[in-house]
Amino acid sequence: MSIELAPGLRVVVAGALSPSRLGMTAVAPSRLAATRSAVRVAAAVASLVLLVGAVALVALSTFFALSACTPTKSASPKLREPFRDDFSREELGPKYVKRGGTWRILDGALSTSGDHNLPLWLDVALPTNVRIEFTTISRSPAVDTKIELFGDGLRHESGYSLIVGGWNNTLSVIGRLGEHEKKRVEKKTRFEANKQYRWKVERTNGRDVVLFIDDVELLRYADPEPLVGARNDRLGFSSWESDVFYDDLVITPLPD
Repeated sequence: MSIELAPGLRVVVAGALSPSRLGMTAVAPSRLAATRSAVRVAAAVASLVLLVGAVALVALSTFFALSACTPTKSASPKLREPFRDDFSREELGPKYVKRGGTWRILDGALSTSGDHNLPLWLDVALPTNVRIEFTTISRSPAVDTKIELFGDGLRHESGYSLIVGGWNNTLSVIGRLGEHEKKRVEKKTRFEANKQYRWKVERTNGRDVVLFIDDVELLRYADPEPLVGARNDRLGFSSWESDVFYDDLVITPLPD
């Protein structure tokens, strides 16, 4: 075969030019398409792996950040002997965990000016059966004195909510994991502002939470699934918008 490169210049080439003669192997169109498809799949997989890794990294960072900010409670030993506090001091002291609000010692009593259900937790692990006694005085016409019993020591409504003279001094209730619980026990009541009342709360059978005011039974919550264990072993003093004083606290462990 000859090729004319320019007028009067012709080159003779022996044999036809072909991929095989040039050391090349022809690739079938179907194989080329399959290769391109495989490359695209591999690229997509690599992108997915990078995306999953990035999401996992963000999730882990968020988890550790939240863990660092989440409040925890101490691993206090279970109460075995009676605990007493007459609040005859100026500071709350290390046994009380304040996470905000107006909680303080005032005139020899524990005082709140209304903390919208931000409890002050006593850092003492309660036994399953226990008797808790204390005195209350509300300076507000709404009265509304309340505690959280067998809570987790961290959150409002993590145990039983006991309220005396709530809802503008019209109701007293015991609610489980929420003061508005549908199965709560309640009674229409009316108490007096600026009058001292003695609370006594007992659980003697591992199940029933019973509230007495001035030694008269007011409410009884029979719980078929009682809140017990390390997640439900704290006492919290609470309030909504009333000025309330708590004093002369006595906690007595009872037999199982």
